[in-house]
Amino acid sequence: MERRRCRGRPVGTLIAILTTAPSLPPAFALTITTFNMLASVHRSMPSERHSGNDGEDWRESDRIEWWKPRAEQVARFVADELCSSDVVLLQEWWTRPEFEDLFDSHTRHLFHRVSERRPGTTRGGMEREDGMAVLVKRTGKLKLGKSTFVQTGPQRIAQIVTCREKEGDERHVVIGNAHLSFPGGPCSIANERRQAYEAHIVARAVAREGRHLSLDESHLELIAGDFNSNSCALAVQSLEQRYGFVNCMSASALQTQSASIGGRTELGVTHLNHLGQQVCVDHVMARFIHQEGGVPEGCGEALQKMGYFDNGGTRILNCRKQNICLDGDKILSDHRPVTAQFAWPSRSSARRNGQTVTTPHPPSLDSNTTLHFLQSYWNS
Repeated sequence: MERRRCRGRPVGTLIAILTTAPSLPPAFALTITTFNMLASVHRSMPSERHSGNDGEDWRESDRIEWWKPRAEQVARFVADELCSSDVVLLQEWWTRPEFEDLFDSHTRHLFHRVSERRPGTTRGGMEREDGMAVLVKRTGKLKLGKSTFVQTGPQRIAQIVTCREKEGDERHVVIGNAHLSFPGGPCSIANERRQAYEAHIVARAVAREGRHLSLDESHLELIAGDFNSNSCALAVQSLEQRYGFVNCMSASALQTQSASIGGRTELGVTHLNHLGQQVCVDHVMARFIHQEGGVPEGCGEALQKMGYFDNGGTRILNCRKQNICLDGDKILSDHRPVTAQFAWPSRSSARRNGQTVTTPHPPSLDSNTTLHFLQSYWNS
């Protein structure tokens, strides 16, 4: 696999906001990636890897010669391929000290790391060794605040992380790193309701943290991770309908469709699960909390679904996946990283630089400048 190293590359590309205004402040670009790493304690090893047929459920974590090669590959992949992200959310983080030391040796010069351990014990009575981790880029736009966790099930957590801009408006970003239950029960309705309830717990924790930190300030809230369900399932739908989150994948697809007939409608496969099913379960959900007084104002429900959060240029720019191999002995993980990028213009920096802050106009649903004249937004 070809490696691209980020040496001297600035974090966050400055994106010009397309408006009729002659001079506009550059947009603050924020890049978020979610990646389920496949913890070694969860990766089963084929019987030919060990001698005998003793009926034991062997895992990659049982022998250092099994887990260390992939661990090094994953750490290098994060350092080389995800180094342009301001924040990286990791699920199935392995808390064994030997792994953490190895991972940090490849990434600590690029990222600050905070992690939370999953509660509970295995069937054998051993403490759980997996959890969640969030990486925040050292030279990026954000500084790390704090990390806590909220319990979403008897042995399941979500990680709640707060960050703040280093400069400019010093706005907050509140992030929920989520890993919802696998739908392994016999009743599909019960499975979906369990996932939706877990998503509800994460959304409430993120909102609570946002209210505590930002008070009357505008801020960005994100929930991302492995949902173990697609964008049509109850978990994603409840975040959209009840809490006003926008699925970055869906919004990016609508923007693509609006430019021409057809276009991309989903990210495609992001996970090959243990049942051999190819599914799309890794999502980035976002919502923008407006400051009291409504300045800048929102864009309305229709444009928000397309990823336009306000009339000041805050919007989803794109959402994409990294096409890594999901099967075979030499896989990095059975999930593909998913990255979303946001434009979030800073007004205070523009004022300090003597620029005129002109409110950009989001695309109008009453014209053909955004939607193709044969393409109705509502049939999405």
